[in-house]
Amino acid sequence: MSEERQRTGVEDLQEHDLTRARIREAHLLEVQTGYRSGSRHWARPGEPRPEYDPAHTTLTERRRAKADELKGLDRQEAKHLGLEWFSERSLKRMAAQYTEHGLIGLADGRWTPPLRGRRAVTEEIAEAIRAVHAECLHRSKVSMKTKERMIHQYVTEKFGSEVHVPHYTTLMKVWKEWFDSGRARQRYVRSAAAVETGKAKVVITRPGQVVALDTTPLPVKVLDDVFGTPITVHLTLALDAYSHSLVAFRLTPVSESSVEVAMLLRDVLRPLPMRPD
Repeated sequence: MSEERQRTGVEDLQEHDLTRARIREAHLLEVQTGYRSGSRHWARPGEPRPEYDPAHTTLTERRRAKADELKGLDRQEAKHLGLEWFSERSLKRMAAQYTEHGLIGLADGRWTPPLRGRRAVTEEIAEAIRAVHAECLHRSKVSMKTKERMIHQYVTEKFGSEVHVPHYTTLMKVWKEWFDSGRARQRYVRSAAAVETGKAKVVITRPGQVVALDTTPLPVKVLDDVFGTPITVHLTLALDAYSHSLVAFRLTPVSESSVEVAMLLRDVLRPLPMRPD
């Protein structure tokens, strides 16, 4: 299955979010068993508390008592722990999540990264989406509805009608995740797709092997040597990537051009001789 949805785990939680999930777990276990550890063998001092004693209370009574307890927490503290809106229904839902998924089932969805991949996108659907995307690059910009019809047509012609195609909204989300072009013009999308990004790494072993160029407007004015008026200039730098030394620079009264960059490269290759002093 392609791009299969990977379930989040406890390892995806940040340290403070993991602590909050464990606090939720302790409250839930106290409701379920009467003990925050979940067992009488690791009972804390004073446990079980009277309102959570499983020998004298029902589960519904313990849930009601816990909801009242959480409502009595300081507002800021409850918000920090993610316990500000808990009710009996919330505790019941948490118990089901905890039974099915364990500790991660108690984590707020905002604490975990978005789920990666989609179960509905099989190898056949992924191939169809990429084929339609390649086809759309060579025509005028089309709507997502048209792309959906093209995906259906591709799947039917190549794999048969028995292959299930996901709903329109799923296809739209997948398209945005994979090829998000926004409102870019079609010719720009086509040009960007035609660029092959290199994967080779450049290992710099000596000075002069790689020189980085950059241009920035100077934050101060300089005086024109002809009229004596303050003007804005651009500073173009050539920086040696190995030694981090400045090998050449130029000041231009207007934005840099290809001629200015060519002259800067000339300065790099033909440096001025060192002054006698």
